[in-house]
This record gives sequence, structure tokens and C-alpha cells, in this order.
Amino acid sequence: MGDTVAVPCRHTGARRPPVTRSRLPLLWQRLLAAATVLAVVPVLVALAAVADEQPIVVGEPAPRTVFTEEQVRVVDPDATENARRTAAETVEPVEVFDREAQSRIVGDVRDAFAAVWEVREPGPPMGDADEGSPPSASAQRVELRSLLPELDDEVVASLVGLSDDELEVVEDETIAIAQELARQRISEEELAGELAETLPVELGLRSLPNDSGREVVVPLLETLMRPTVTVDPDATAAARERAAEAVDDVAEVWRPGEAIVREGELVEPMAFEAIEELGLVGGSPLRAWLRAVAAMLLVTAVAAIYLSRMQPRVWVTGKKLLLLALLVVGYAGLVVGSSLLVDATSSGWLYAVPAGALAMLTALLIHPVIGIATMLPASVLVLLVMPQAAPVALFASIAVLISVPLTQGIAKRADLRSATLRAGLSYPLLAVGVVAVFGPWDELLVVLAAGALNGVITAVVVQGAMPFLETLFRLPTVTALLDLADRNHPLLRELESTALGSYNHSVMVASLTERACRAVGADPLLGSVAALYHDIGKVRQPHFFIENQQGIANPHDDLDPEVSAVIIQNHVIDGVEMATTHKLPPEVVACIGSHHGTMVVSYFYDKAVRAAGGDRDAVDEDAFRYPGHRPRSKEAAILVLADCSEATTRAMAMSRGTLPREEIEATVDRLLQERVEDGQFDESDLTFRELMTARETIVESLVGIYHPRIAYPAAVEDADTPPRTDAAERTDGGSGTDGRGQRPAPAGPTPRP
Repeated sequence: MGDTVAVPCRHTGARRPPVTRSRLPLLWQRLLAAATVLAVVPVLVALAAVADEQPIVVGEPAPRTVFTEEQVRVVDPDATENARRTAAETVEPVEVFDREAQSRIVGDVRDAFAAVWEVREPGPPMGDADEGSPPSASAQRVELRSLLPELDDEVVASLVGLSDDELEVVEDETIAIAQELARQRISEEELAGELAETLPVELGLRSLPNDSGREVVVPLLETLMRPTVTVDPDATAAARERAAEAVDDVAEVWRPGEAIVREGELVEPMAFEAIEELGLVGGSPLRAWLRAVAAMLLVTAVAAIYLSRMQPRVWVTGKKLLLLALLVVGYAGLVVGSSLLVDATSSGWLYAVPAGALAMLTALLIHPVIGIATMLPASVLVLLVMPQAAPVALFASIAVLISVPLTQGIAKRADLRSATLRAGLSYPLLAVGVVAVFGPWDELLVVLAAGALNGVITAVVVQGAMPFLETLFRLPTVTALLDLADRNHPLLRELESTALGSYNHSVMVASLTERACRAVGADPLLGSVAALYHDIGKVRQPHFFIENQQGIANPHDDLDPEVSAVIIQNHVIDGVEMATTHKLPPEVVACIGSHHGTMVVSYFYDKAVRAAGGDRDAVDEDAFRYPGHRPRSKEAAILVLADCSEATTRAMAMSRGTLPREEIEATVDRLLQERVEDGQFDESDLTFRELMTARETIVESLVGIYHPRIAYPAAVEDADTPPRTDAAERTDGGSGTDGRGQRPAPAGPTPRP
């Protein structure tokens, strides 16, 4: 569905066929903008993958140098296992006292001496003897050897050779030494050494008969002694497991900014694993393309929801959507270029990514709020092209936030240069700050240089692309409007030379509109420029308008009112055509097309009614309405009120020179009321409070122009000097209107439109 507007033919007065403004073109523009981003950006990312991500293979020379933007730690599992095995093997077995062994040591010694005493027992009595005689020495040795087979013959012989008293002493001392040894912690490996070390000391401390210590005690203990401790297998296994777990992983670490592998070097397995962990192995442009398509689908969907909800005026402007898509594509190209620069040098050059240029152009050409929102594509595109560059993505987001506020308050091209200069100075500091937090610190000088380069790129891109883009898309940017405000513009020069009265009127209306726009918070520069050009259509037939009729008859006197009305109406149509031909911004063109709204050219309508005998039903009122549209912006609405107010008060002042404030207020109020009742402001977003503020500002401006002046006495003049005309008596040809679409006539017999 669309809006239908009936347009009259300029020369015949016939109504043109209705023109339907379809919404379909806007839909196609939206689809084209989305398709541009979804088609071009993934291709750029894939091309970067082809140029920048040749496959890296283990054991082959690296096709490129790979830097890491974050610390990477790769564990070597084989080396780690070997280190843990070694640590476990170095753990000594866990030994515990063998209580049974301790008891058996002393018991065996006691049993050995008990056997000696046993073989000494006398045999059964023989004959009349009360007691038997002890066995012979040889018999004792034989029996003792059978009882103690583990002892050598020499030890057995020595034991048998001891007297009972000596045997008793040797027994006590040997048991004492055995008890002492049993209390000590002696392993099997330590047993021989401990005996060799301890026994000589013990023998020296004890009183043993003859050589019994060397011949009996030492060999007996060496034979009967056993380890006092035993290995605990469970505790040993647990200790070795703890030792293995205490060993850290054997790993290789690459710090941020360090090259994992350099071009031409053989790729080691550990280095390959690190590169694989960072996702920099490469070799799949298709995968990069698919990843970019998915990411840009998400970004496009988020952008569509955001614009439709938060910026509806941008959402319904197809050319701005196309421009936004073009800016994102251009930024993607710059990011790809930065990635190629990084591969050739150092990772610090990633900070040359000109996210600020994207933000500033978007803020200046579209809207500052949209400029802030470019943080999303600015950071996403960095991560798409360089997944390891998370700090650079953060830098891009912060650069957007810093850059957009600098675009506010620009009133001339020098302000734009100043904004880009301040932005360029901030980027090196910002880049160094990000690197100081996230690293790599050894890249600070490179990062500083990259930030400075970023500022240069931003200044060149913004100042170089602005004039081209604002002309290509016909955008009412500050710089474009400043160019249009130049009085040397061809349209204004033509208006001044062809219709001087209309030109003077336009200059005055521009002043009124600018002040009123500033008072209500509208765009004063847009309002002023629109007012300068609102009457350019009058250059086609300038003498049909009263302000340009100096010294000539009124041509409307000989025309039918219907024809006169069409001529008057056509200056709106002609103005729109001329503005479009000269590629004025659509916002300015819209103000030209709505500066009379759809008001009735009442002078000629009333004339037609009088010609019809006063029968209003016999006259088609629609034929006398302006063919434009009602104002749809604050600037356009204020222009409507400023135009009719200036024209009417000028016409009133032509005959009187000055006007009292009360009459100016009453005139402006009447004109305002007529347009409010006719619904001329219904489509604009101007509130009633703002309308009243604009009315008060316009009244104050008109009072300043037409206020009462002091009548100075006439000076005596030379006879050859022509009389002077006081400023209050000078006129510019009467460019005023009565606020109903026609020019009220000065005193005389024939009223003039």
C-alpha cells in the first residue's frame, strides 16, 4: 500500500494521474543492503583466508609466520609421563618395623644357647653312680651341629669349648647385643653394613672371655640376625603415586606477541598443536566463508531489529541502509588489509584497524546513535579475519565510543578536520592502554606506531570519503548543507539574478527558520538551507509573483483564476524538479515540496467563486490546493510558518513601513491557526509546545525587523542630489503573502496575487 497524491499539470491546469508511492522499493533497498553485507563481507574474509592461511603441516616448512596474541601453553604428554615415571622411581620403598622379625632375632639367639646347654646335659647314671657324666666334647659337637646346622664348625667348636661360666657370660652379652640390634631400623640392604659397623663397637664395650666375641658372638649374630623392617607395598605405591602427581606437566609456553613458528622453519609437533589451539592452522577458505556468513547473518538480524525499534527514521530510509552496508563492506576491506600487514611484519600492526573511521562516517552520514552501534560489526569483523585478536576487537569497540562524540557540534569543515585530528591523537594512547592490560608488552612501540597510523587512515578516509558519499547518496550532512548555504550555489545565483524579490524573501525566511529550529531543538542548518531554496521554482516564471513585479503590469489580470492558481502552484513542482536535478538532499527537496503544504490558493479561489456568482459548490476547491504534501519534519513545519509569516508581514509593512508588535502577533497567530485547522501540521512530529515556541521566536524576529523607528528630520540636500529614501520607506518589491498562497496587492485598482 502507499500514499496517493494528485499533481496538477504545470501548463494546462489539468490534474495529473494519482502517483502511488509503493513500499516495495524500500523493501528491495533493505534486501539489497542485507545482500551486500552477506555477499561481499564473507568473500573478503575468504580471500583473506586464501592469502593469509596457507595450511600448516607438521614436519614441513611453515608457509608463514604465526604470532600469538595470547599466552599459549601446550603440554607434551610423552615427556610428562617420563618425568612422572622418573619421579615415582626415585621414591624409596616405604618400610615398617617387622615385630615378628624383631622377636625372632632374640628368640633365635636364646634358642641357640639353649641348644648349647642342652648338649652339655650329663647322660643317664651308670652303675652305682648318682649322676651320669657329661658327654664328650666330640659328642657335644656332633649333637650341637645337628641342632644348629646353620652354624659353622668353628663356631660350634668354640661354643663347645667354653666353660659353663664363660658360656653364661657369652650368652648374656650376645642376647643383649641381639636385643640392641633388634630395636634398630635395619633393612635387608643395610643388614651386613650395620653388623659390620655395630658389632666391633659392641664387642669393645663388653667383657667377653678370651676371643669368644670374635669366635662366637660375631658369627652367631651374623648367622641369626635378620632385617628388622619390611617394605609396605601399599604405602610404597601411594608414595610413588603422590610423587608422580606432584610433577607439573611438561609444557612449552608462548607469550603474547611471540612467534610460534616463523616462515620457513620446520613445524614441530608442539608448535603445530599451539597453532591448532589458536585456530590458525588455515587451509579452509570455505570454512572461513561459512563462518563469516553465519556471523554476518547474526549481525544483520540484530541490526534490522535495532534499527526498526530504535531508529525507525533510518529504517524507512533505503539509501541510508545501503550506505550503512557500503560502510561495513569498506571497513571489512580495511580489516583484511590490516591482517595482511600483520603477516608481513608484527602482530602489533593489528591496531591500525580504522574502526573510528567507520564510526565517524556513520555518525556524520546517517546518525550518531547508529555510529555507536557500529561497535558490533567493528569488533565482529576483526574477530572474523583474526580470531586470535580479542584485544584488538576491544580496541575497535572503544575507538568507536571515543570517535562518535567528536562528530557532534561540527559547523564547518574546519571542525571536521579538528575532530579527525583529536580522534587520531587518541588512538595511539588507547592502543597502548589496551596492550598494557592484555599484552604483549614487548610490542608497545609497534602498537604506538600502529595507533598513529590508524589516526592517519581515519583522517584520510573520513575527510576523503565524506564529500563523495554525501553527494552520491544526497545526504544532508553538515558539510553538504554548508556547501548549499554558500550564496554562490548555481541555484541561488539564478534565483538572485532572475527573481531578486524572491531571493530576498528566501534569505529572510532562512533567518526566521534557523532561529525557530534552534529554539525547538530541530536542525537549524537544515531549516536554514531548506528556506534558502524553498522558492527556487519561481525562476521559471518570476514575473507572476508580486515580489518580482517592479514596474510591470500584473500578468494575472488577463488570466482566469484557475490558470493563475496553476501558475502559482507550479513553483512548488518546478522547485522540486530543479532541486532534484541539482541533487539537493531529499530532506531539502521534501521541505521545498511542502513549504505551502496542501493549502488553498485562496485569492484565486475566492476570485473563481465570485465569478461563479458566489456558488462555492460550482468551484472545485481541490483544483486550487497546492500539489505538494504536508510537512513531515520539524524543519519543514517551521518553514511553512516562517514563510507565510514573513511574506504576510512584509506585504503589510510595504504600505506602512513599520508594524506594532500586537499586529505582528495577531497576524502570525491567524496564519498559524489557519494551518492548524487545515491539518497542515498533522504529519510532522512537531509538538504543540514546540509549535508555540517556534511562533514566539518568529514573532520576536519579525518585531525586530518591523519595529517602529524614530522619524529623523529631513536634511537640506543639494539640488543636484536625488532625495534619499529612509530605511523605513525602502521596500524590496513586496515579497509578502497573505498566508493563503497569494501575494496581497498594494494600494491600487487591480489586486495582485
